[in-house]
Formats: sequence, structure tokens, C-alpha cells
Amino acid sequence: MSNAPPDFFRRRHCPLPAGLPATSILPLWRRIHQEFMFRAQLYRLPANVCMVLFHLHLHPEDSEPAAVAAANYFPRQTVTFILDALEKKGLAIRKPHPNDRRRKLVQLTPKGKQLAERMFTELVRFESAALAKIEDVDIHRLQSFLTRYADALAAQNDRDLKT
Repeated sequence: MSNAPPDFFRRRHCPLPAGLPATSILPLWRRIHQEFMFRAQLYRLPANVCMVLFHLHLHPEDSEPAAVAAANYFPRQTVTFILDALEKKGLAIRKPHPNDRRRKLVQLTPKGKQLAERMFTELVRFESAALAKIEDVDIHRLQSFLTRYADALAAQNDRDLKT
């Protein structure tokens, strides 16, 4: 892995939108997402390809294209494009479903498994190293807060979608 990001990917600083409440976590969420995507770009793969590669690595049992699309909140046609890219790079293959000839299963190749494992291990190491540099952080409290925040967002979505 090269230590320099590809020329096409640079960190972008965006001004805060007008009218954003001071209590909003949206800018922080964007920055955290941006830093992980920035790091993933060191592998010279589009972010959506990295996300699908990780999904197939971490959840090989959930490998039908429709399930991959649902898990990553991508349109089905976007997943088709991503799977084409993974196949072209020799990282994944589509195989016939054993019980339904209309369906396919996606499987990482040995090269894809090796890359996904290396990327995953590197991202965990990257995150752990960054967290270790933060003084006086209580990881368990942080995880608890973020879990409650995610739960609150899910509950709000559920309430809003019922109306």
C-alpha cells in the first residue's frame, strides 16, 4: 500500500451549512466518514467498491446481489456495476444459485479475500492507533453514547415512517 493518497482523492473541507444547529452531529459524522473513505482510497478502489468488498468479506452468507444492495443501501443497478468492477479486477465472481437458476451468489476470489482481509486489518489498526492518541477517552462510554445515538436515530426513522 502506498503511503500517499491517489491524486484523484483529496480531503475536502466544506463550510458548515447555514442554519445548522450547534448541537448537530452531522458535520462530525461527515468528517469521520470522510477519514475512513480517505484511508480506503489508498487501495485505489472507489468507496462503494470497498464497501461491497467489506460486506462480502464480513458476510459471505449474505452474498446475493439483491442482499448486497439492501445491506449497503445501494440501488440494484449500482451493485451490478460494482460487481462488474470486482470481477474485472479478479476480486469476486458470480456463481449460479444452487436452488434457483434465476439468482446468483457472489463469492470473493482468493485475491479478493486477501485484499479484503488486508484492508479490514489495516482499517482496524488505523482506528485503534487514532483512538490510542486521544487522552482521557473512555471508549466504553463513547461506544455506549454512539449506540444510544444510533438507536435514537433508528427510532426516529421508525416514528417518521409510520406517519
